[in-house]
Amino acid sequence: MVCRADHDIVPIIDIANMEARRPEITQQLMTAASEIGFFRVKGHGMSLDDINAAHAMSLKFLQLPDEVKSSLPMNKENFAYILGWYEENLTVGRLREGMLIGYDNKRMKDLWPTKDMCEGYKEHMVAFMHKCHAVTEQIMSCFAVGLGLEQDFFKEAMNPDDPDNQTAMYCNKYPSTKGKQFPEGALRIYAHTDFELLTLLFTRPGELGLEVCAGKGTSAKEAMKSGMWHPCDPVEGTITVNVGDALQYWSDDRLKSTFHRVRVPKEHEYKGDRHSIAYFANCTGSTVLQGPQKKYPPITFPEILAEKRRQVGDVNRDEMTDEEKMSFDLNNALGPEMQPVDVTHSGKPEFEVVKSSESGKPKIQPMVKGKLSPDLEHLRLQPSVSVI
Repeated sequence: MVCRADHDIVPIIDIANMEARRPEITQQLMTAASEIGFFRVKGHGMSLDDINAAHAMSLKFLQLPDEVKSSLPMNKENFAYILGWYEENLTVGRLREGMLIGYDNKRMKDLWPTKDMCEGYKEHMVAFMHKCHAVTEQIMSCFAVGLGLEQDFFKEAMNPDDPDNQTAMYCNKYPSTKGKQFPEGALRIYAHTDFELLTLLFTRPGELGLEVCAGKGTSAKEAMKSGMWHPCDPVEGTITVNVGDALQYWSDDRLKSTFHRVRVPKEHEYKGDRHSIAYFANCTGSTVLQGPQKKYPPITFPEILAEKRRQVGDVNRDEMTDEEKMSFDLNNALGPEMQPVDVTHSGKPEFEVVKSSESGKPKIQPMVKGKLSPDLEHLRLQPSVSVI
């Protein structure tokens, strides 16, 4: 049976005066990220006016007719972080729609709304993304110190001006449910973890639905088995932040990527439009991720996406009935499962380098008890990285 906790477990952490309070802030962030995987920050330096203006610009585009927005479609044949406009519907009505954008690099070619569609959209949203990056950089510098790394360890890899930067921002609109009878248990977004390094989420007071599945000392999968969902409601002036799979991987599981979902409003709750902006902070596509303890083999973010696609298989939600979507959403949860590398008695991971990939790059494959692990054959080692 799925239970729902009635208390909010997501802490609020004040990150103002970062340089003067860095040890204190680092400890609080590390505790929240390692025990829950979600936290809120205040004192972050972003004004409420800037946040509200970003919501307004996002909605200016999302309120356009579908035939206009659909000229900038997300490629549904691919998987995650494919930029563009997307919609999710049940027969009774639309669950959500969103525009997934990136920085103004080649990934956004031919995907920006034109001036005739939504004047000023690109300039405004890219400027907002840079403000999000400034907050991200503060938080990531604390994580670096907390993990025993140099304070600026993540800085170059997450440079937003790098043309290979994989950061994205999802501008979501959840239409009003007034007068609509959605099936019991319907979810606007099914249980999942985020794939990237860090998510900054901006929601508006009173617009509920986000829930977090977390338990101290549990893995994401163990927490899901408990079925204990905690509300994570908007708190004005704060930003909700959560750890993504890539950061859990890069931190050797010290930081926790946590399942979360968005449900349809209950009878007594606000049923009007809900709007959110999720900034998915990320590194470049060529950055090789491996934690200081080398618990996992080296991997890049595109390879993490490939692993996610392998886990999901070929799922085309557009061809599902309402019942099939409901069943899928309630019985599937895409999480941060990554297979640890077995370690020899000498303490060194067992690797076998195979130089036979189609791209000419060497492949790295973990070995389990002397045998290659077929589940991780997709992992490729960048030529510049050596394994000893």
